[in-house]
Amino acid sequence: MAKNFKLVIITMEKTVYDSEVIYIIAPGDIGYLGVLPDHAPLITSLRTGNLDITDQNGAKSRMIINGGFMEVLNNTVTILADSIL
Repeated sequence: MAKNFKLVIITMEKTVYDSEVIYIIAPGDIGYLGVLPDHAPLITSLRTGNLDITDQNGAKSRMIINGGFMEVLNNTVTILADSIL
């Protein structure tokens, strides 16, 4: 099992995050979705809400995203966010 995975968060203006993480919790349309290393591939829409990130050092941070889409594939999570609040 991989120890971490890559998280990339992109808005229409710029890439706002591009780093290795160990865990995220994202606001899916039907509830919050946790992603760990080696997660099954998926594509889902996101609603407005908190995006909680635990980086590879164990530090926790939170962003508020205003909807978008998330792809999980090959230990890379790409979030295309409408905007970051």
